[in-house]
Amino acid sequence: MKRMLPILLVMVVVLFIVPQLTKKKKTGGPNAGARATQTIDAMNLVEKGELAFLTANGAFTAHLADLIQPGTKLAEYLATGVTVSIDAGTGGKQYVATVESDVLRLVRARGNGKLIAQSCVVLKSSKGVACPVLPA
Repeated sequence: MKRMLPILLVMVVVLFIVPQLTKKKKTGGPNAGARATQTIDAMNLVEKGELAFLTANGAFTAHLADLIQPGTKLAEYLATGVTVSIDAGTGGKQYVATVESDVLRLVRARGNGKLIAQSCVVLKSSKGVACPVLPA
């Protein structure tokens, strides 16, 4: 029986431990390309919301809550890991927005209703991840 113990131990390792170590792990949530698309869409929703807020109130807002509208996916994107940072200048005549996910970072700034700065950085290169053609 003592001679069989090492063989039994090896069999247990092979049958139970090795499969657990070699099992491919599945990840939940959207893939990198989908997350990049969500990031771009979130920036477009922020910009659309800021322009609508400017039209309605005569100034940009520094509050993300002012930009979440019924029927848009901005809240959904925030829940899946997209982060949004907004800062409005004194008097609300200009703003800068940063929208970021684990794969893409976008920055846009507007002053007096006109686009004054824009930037995009790919944080994690993967299939389907690319900077958008930025509006002029």
